[in-house]
Amino acid sequence: MSPPPAPAATRTALGFLQVSTVRGAARPFVCEPGGDPADPHLVLGLLTSGTATLLRGEAAERFRSGDLFVRDAAEPFALHPSDSSELHLVWIPRRALALTDSQARALGHRAPFAGGAVAPLLVPLLRELVGAVSGYSPRTALHLAGSVAELVTLLAVEGVDSGPRDCGQDRQDLVGQIRSHVDARLWDRELTPATVAAAQHISIRYLHKLFEGHGSTIGRWIQHRRLEEARRELGRPGTHDTTVAAVARRWGFASATHFSRSFRAAYGVPPSDWRDDRTRLPGAPRNADG
Repeated sequence: MSPPPAPAATRTALGFLQVSTVRGAARPFVCEPGGDPADPHLVLGLLTSGTATLLRGEAAERFRSGDLFVRDAAEPFALHPSDSSELHLVWIPRRALALTDSQARALGHRAPFAGGAVAPLLVPLLRELVGAVSGYSPRTALHLAGSVAELVTLLAVEGVDSGPRDCGQDRQDLVGQIRSHVDARLWDRELTPATVAAAQHISIRYLHKLFEGHGSTIGRWIQHRRLEEARRELGRPGTHDTTVAAVARRWGFASATHFSRSFRAAYGVPPSDWRDDRTRLPGAPRNADG
């Protein structure tokens, strides 16, 4: 007679994640589908000791300590450890991932991850989190959950490079979409190449490749557009009493000092001088806040 399945582990909250750990001898573990169909989840599985076979339908995939797999929580799967093992499971809501439904489904059917650029970053982060899941403050836990979500999103698009690479018009259209996305979020200090790539469902490598063809980088383009909009605001009539720091914050710069340095490097004058020369009333003194 075969041994009974391992009992389900208790879940612990980490921000918007749910974490559980299964330890023990070589006993089968079955993860049954569950949860609210209106709030779908993915399950991340990380084996930190031993080896196991992952069964999903008719497919059987072998993985070992340090490998990571992703499955749709709505689909059952079974694990058959070959020896004493330790398995960590992390439930992550699909709404936290910048992925289309088809990308999430594709991620849930890929083989266990052992290499690449993203898994070596995600695996040690998960190891650390599951080892101290109850030791984080609510705010820290939420930020850490967000970091996991960003890496899972990148894991889904890694190596896929979705988007037409060979059709010139399609490439131009995609660059236009990216620039529109950047323009709509210039205020957001979290606007980075990684978040832009995730929003467009392409890899960071392909994003950089697109902008190489336009003689720039996505990072320089974001800063260029922020500086342009800030310069336009500072030169607008009736804004002579607007502080440089306020404009810097409004256009996504982390500090007024960084903004002033970047502005001067781009336009040859401090932002306060630019504003004063265009908005100061005749005879009014020059401000010195930039």
